[in-house]
Parts: sequence; structure tokens; C-alpha cells
Amino acid sequence: MHGDLKRRVRPILLHLDDALIGQATLTSRIAASAGQSLDCRDLGPAIRLWSRTDPLQALEARLENLLPKDRRPVLTFSGSGDFHHVTPSLLRHACQAAGNPAVTVVHFDNHPDWVRFENGLHCGSWVGAAARIPCVEKVITVGVCSSDIDAPATDAADAALIHDGLLEMYAYRAPRGGVLDLFGRRWPTIETLGKSAFASLLYQRIQTDAVYVTIDKDVLKPSDAATNWDQGELGLDYLKTLIGVVASGRRLIGADVTGDWSSLEAAPSIWQRHARCPLSGDWSRPRYGGKGFDGLMKRGEALLDQPWASPSPGAKRLNEAVNIALLDCFERVIQ
Repeated sequence: MHGDLKRRVRPILLHLDDALIGQATLTSRIAASAGQSLDCRDLGPAIRLWSRTDPLQALEARLENLLPKDRRPVLTFSGSGDFHHVTPSLLRHACQAAGNPAVTVVHFDNHPDWVRFENGLHCGSWVGAAARIPCVEKVITVGVCSSDIDAPATDAADAALIHDGLLEMYAYRAPRGGVLDLFGRRWPTIETLGKSAFASLLYQRIQTDAVYVTIDKDVLKPSDAATNWDQGELGLDYLKTLIGVVASGRRLIGADVTGDWSSLEAAPSIWQRHARCPLSGDWSRPRYGGKGFDGLMKRGEALLDQPWASPSPGAKRLNEAVNIALLDCFERVIQ
């Protein structure tokens, strides 16, 4: 093993569903880097898509016991994008392990994940919780192409994040081209600036020594990743370039990667779960849970917002390759 292990990233597989099961090469790489596999699938159904406070607190308490206490930065692979709202828990752990420095969160995603949500967190609402962690100076969201940044969808946004300077939004492109007009602010896009100029701007907009990176692979174009949400236009090579820019001359205290495929299956019935065993098949079988009608409501949301068809046979292999490429990238930039 090359390099000083104490200064290198510690990779973690956080199993909240079966999306990462079967990624054997990634699992071997993580074991070789003295990483860990944490099985929290018993909490997954109650957390998937959205979670009330109690399951999230249960997960955070478990992570507090299971994650290492040293200052080696943790890179967590958390499976499906349905679980992006575990990022605030991972971020709090990273901040505490690093001594609670002022930190900038850089968020790569095809969606802003900024909606208002009460009594818990939604995978589309977690940015507000992350931005309001005391040591977080701001969140910088990069790469959005989705219609969530276009009216009337923006009515659901927590606009105070932008008004209070807690969130900056740099879309890949604006809904109608040009710059992005948002809550009285005009934001340049990657498309309008060009890739090189945007990379320079991103470097300048990070004004803390400490940074945390969170990635949803749906920010990538479909040829580079396979997710169960609509996808953006960022290329994997450019994403790796931007990670290098973010980390250059700074202390990267941790990161997480989500966006592996979990999907409903359309046949024979859209209400049935996958028939294939997730331990040996090509995809993850989603399970929806929670108190009362939460499980049914989550399944209804998945039917409305996610593809009914199963992923292609090569989807897991493609996503594993992206995960390994990102692991390699973080190992290079965290020294």
C-alpha cells in the first residue's frame, strides 16, 4: 500500500439497502484501504426517500459507535440516491472528528435538494439541515440541470438559504439558457462560463480552509452513471477535475457518494417488489417503510418520480466503475 495510511482517506460502505451488494471490486478496494462495511439495512426502509426524526437519530447514534474517532477523513458510499438525506449525519461526524472547523460543503447533484420538509428529512430537503449545522459556512451546489430550479417548482424551495447567504447555486445550465435567475440573484452557469472559467470561480467561492464534498451520481450524464432519477450533463472526468479544484490547498475533512440504482419493477405489477434476490441479481430491491402510511406514500412517490423499468444489466458494473474512479480521485486529493 502506497503512502502514509494515517493521512489517507478511510473509505466506508454504508449499506442502507442492497445497491452496493455485489460490487466486489469496490468492496475489496475498501478492505485493502483499512475501510469498513457498515450494515444498517434494518434502518433503510424507514429512512428511504424521507425519514421522520427517530430513524435518523437511530442511524446517527449507530454511526457514532461504528465510525472511527480519529481524524482520518471518511469517504462514505451510501448506495441509492434515495438516501442522500443521511449526508447531514455524515457531515456532523466529519466536523466533529476534524475539530469543528469552519467548513464549506460542495454538493454535486442534478437536483438542488433544498425543499422545505417538516418533522424529519427528505432526500430532496437535506441541504437546509446541512447548511444550518453551526460550523458550516455555506453549501455550494454544482451541476443542477433539473426543472427543480425553474418556477413554479421553486415555490417549494427554502429560499431563506439563499437570502441568508447559506447556499450558492451553480447550475450546469439555466432552464431557458443564459444565467440562472433565482430569488433575486443571478447565478452564472457552467454552460455560460465554460468549464475552465467555472473551475476557477468554484475555487474562489470556497473561503474556508476545510471542505466537505457530497456527490449524487445523478449529476453525471447517463453514459457515465446509471441512476433511478433524472440525470444531468456533467462528465465524470470533469467531476474529478472539480474535486481536485475543491481540495487544492485545502483540508478535505470528508466526503460521501450516493446515486446507485434502486428501482421499482414494472412487470408483472408496478406494486410488486423485484422478484430477483438482490444478493445475486443485477439491481437492488427497494423496501419502503416507516410509521403509519409512510411506506405506502413513499411507494407512491417512487411511482411518480422514478422509472418503473429495471436498470440495464450493466448498470451495477457502470456504477461500480464510477465508485472506484471516485475512490481513486479522493485518494489522490486527500494526502
